[in-house]
Amino acid sequence: MRWSWRALGIAALVLVAVSATAWAGDEIDIDRWHQELADALGEEPEEASRGPSLGLYPNVGGGVGPPNWVSLQANAYISFTDGEKFSIYGGYGIERGPQADAQIITLGWGGVRRIPVASKQLGFHGKFLRYRRWDDEDHGIHHGLSFGTEQGVGIGALSFEIGAARSERNHWLVTLQAALKFALPVYIPLTKKTTPPPET
Repeated sequence: MRWSWRALGIAALVLVAVSATAWAGDEIDIDRWHQELADALGEEPEEASRGPSLGLYPNVGGGVGPPNWVSLQANAYISFTDGEKFSIYGGYGIERGPQADAQIITLGWGGVRRIPVASKQLGFHGKFLRYRRWDDEDHGIHHGLSFGTEQGVGIGALSFEIGAARSERNHWLVTLQAALKFALPVYIPLTKKTTPPPET
């Protein structure tokens, strides 16, 4: 029995020594491997530059959160973007709900970011500041401001905002809302040429 344990121990040591010797002369150079892989795949195609543009963004959707808890919305934005990093947009909208109706003026700004496996943004999304004129059924007209952010891809967008409004009778409404919107964005280029991607 003692010899069998010794034989197993010696076999294990021999196996480890042989494996270590085999691996010692065959180390992998990670940097060289990445370079060879990049050479085999070729360069990634560059994305076409859109250049400066205007955009139209009519949208409809619904929101949840006070003061209405459930509401329907419609907005129309116009935007300007340099096509690379910057955009500014503004527009007018309405909101209808069981407690209060609102007229909305929006001023927004943001970036034009490339999102993996998604269409490039056209300048309609980012942070925004809103003026709201609420017509509350119980307490009359309120004037207020809200601040939020909106993110979107393609025809869909999701926004979050928080704010408050005050009436002439010193009654306050709180706005704390999440909204889902759908739109058909229109892209209007301001330059005749864009930089096409290189041919492969």
